[in-house]
Amino acid sequence: MRTFIRGSLFIIVTGLMSGCSSMGAKSDAPAATHADKVADAHTCVMQSGAANVLRLTASPDWKCDAKDGSLQIKAPHSAFEVWLVPRASTVDEGIRLIGKQIESEFKDFKPDSTTDLTVAGSPAKRLAGIGHEADDGDNGEADLIVFKVGGHVFIALTHDEALSPQSRAGLLALVQTAQTP
Repeated sequence: MRTFIRGSLFIIVTGLMSGCSSMGAKSDAPAATHADKVADAHTCVMQSGAANVLRLTASPDWKCDAKDGSLQIKAPHSAFEVWLVPRASTVDEGIRLIGKQIESEFKDFKPDSTTDLTVAGSPAKRLAGIGHEADDGDNGEADLIVFKVGGHVFIALTHDEALSPQSRAGLLALVQTAQTP
């Protein structure tokens, strides 16, 4: 039954993506792999108060823990934190509040690179740098993205003693799914 549902979902999704044409564009990926990703992806929703403020789409093997104003997402070899920055109304204000916002996970953050991005159609900033892990004080690397969705500013973070390229790529992929709920 699950295979039938996945196959049906794949047909519907590919039909919509190809304008419901029976001669849609072919994908280089095997159909079953694409259908599995569509059927198994799950949504993480952040609330603030009683209101939904952010929706992210995570890979099927990632676990999402939602708390008021934050999300913790665990991937097989990475972890990501996403916070609402309630005192910020712009990305620049969010950047000024990074130290205070991320201190439960990472301290003394000193960015050594900044990149302009677009997230959910709005300007965003990605900052990478060094500092100290909050749990044990060890030297560490952090990659974070400050972005605005639906009138709210958020900070997404991944960090480790030596941050892997997969963690950095995972952070960007996760944030690029950001939507207003």
